[in-house]
Amino acid sequence: MTTRTESERGVRGWSERYGPELQRHVAAMLGNADEARDVVQDLWVTALRARPEAGDAVNIRAWLYRVATRRALDRLATRRRRSELLMAHADEVRSASPASTDAAGARLSEAAAARVRKGVAALPRRQRDAVWLRWIEQLDYATIAGRMGASPEAARANVYQGMKKLRRDLAEVWREEGPI
Repeated sequence: MTTRTESERGVRGWSERYGPELQRHVAAMLGNADEARDVVQDLWVTALRARPEAGDAVNIRAWLYRVATRRALDRLATRRRRSELLMAHADEVRSASPASTDAAGARLSEAAAARVRKGVAALPRRQRDAVWLRWIEQLDYATIAGRMGASPEAARANVYQGMKKLRRDLAEVWREEGPI
């Protein structure tokens, strides 16, 4: 049986040795470095709690990859379910939006508005939340950071990355409908 200190040293060693490659692997699966860091951090917590005790018979690298891959697949499934829920309830969200956003939505055709909603729903969760808080609720970055439990710089970065992706993905809507 290993002591807690020995377990922590073992996991710290794995983190130093395999951490960067695991992070790249998970980031490639998720397409988001922030989410990858979260998944890999969760992996180290799992490794501390339930590390394999079979000694040299266990291929630690393979075990870490298996756990990280499962966590990333879980994250993708959650993202897909959230996007499906957002799309299923897009009309409810739109009708609950403040009147100031209705003016912008009224300028778009229904098909274009649906494409914008779909584009927003497809954003990674933190980017989607930050874009919503900034452009729909019109909050400042400090308030967004407080609501998201992040720094103002992280809030600004999430808004920037989300808007950058939306501009790229919705360039055709912009050309057809004009600026929103």
